[in-house]
Amino acid sequence: TETGEFFDFMVNHALLELETKPNKAVGGYCTFIPEYDSPFIFSNFNGTSADVGVLTHEAGHAFEAFCASRHQKIPEYYFSTSEANEIHSMSMEFLTAEHHEKFFGTDTPRYELAHAEDAMYFLPYGTMVDEFQHIMYAEPDLTPGERNAVWAKLESEYRPWLDFAGLPFYGRGAGWQRQLHIYECPFYYIDYCLSTMAALQFFLLSLTDHKDAWARYLRLVRRAGT
Repeated sequence: TETGEFFDFMVNHALLELETKPNKAVGGYCTFIPEYDSPFIFSNFNGTSADVGVLTHEAGHAFEAFCASRHQKIPEYYFSTSEANEIHSMSMEFLTAEHHEKFFGTDTPRYELAHAEDAMYFLPYGTMVDEFQHIMYAEPDLTPGERNAVWAKLESEYRPWLDFAGLPFYGRGAGWQRQLHIYECPFYYIDYCLSTMAALQFFLLSLTDHKDAWARYLRLVRRAGT
């Protein structure tokens, strides 16, 4: 019932801008329009399984803001603090698993395995991004080539199974440049790793007692920034 009220609100007020369009900005995010107590979700669907991941992820942020704005009196509390923000979004990806079959049909087991594996594979990558940033801020005079060399070294330590042969951009260690968080939100990326651990706990609990998992999740989002 909680999510039904939330999703009806989002649809009825045109707060879901999901489809890719000419000249539309790239990416996906959730924001909040305080004058209307309304979350807003922006994304670029491309017809892949990532569409489901992006929507459920951003819906987790939006649901948290929707609930918090109706349970918290202080607007600054509508969003949680940075180290907890991604728990709401990443947990929602797992807690909506009972609906995956509506999108993937007989391929649902394949999607759910890939989704769980992605969460595990992400942990070394997210940690690598964090260590890279610490090194960059500790040694601000590194040349572009030296920065790439640091990234390449970290790749070999954190993700040694990857082979970048024949990929000049990644092979020279420039892959860090595609991670916008390094430029836009310094030191935020480790919070995705911390939140992944909490999301996996919600996932494991949901496998045995989905009702309890959801009740705990609902209490969490209502606490918001407090």
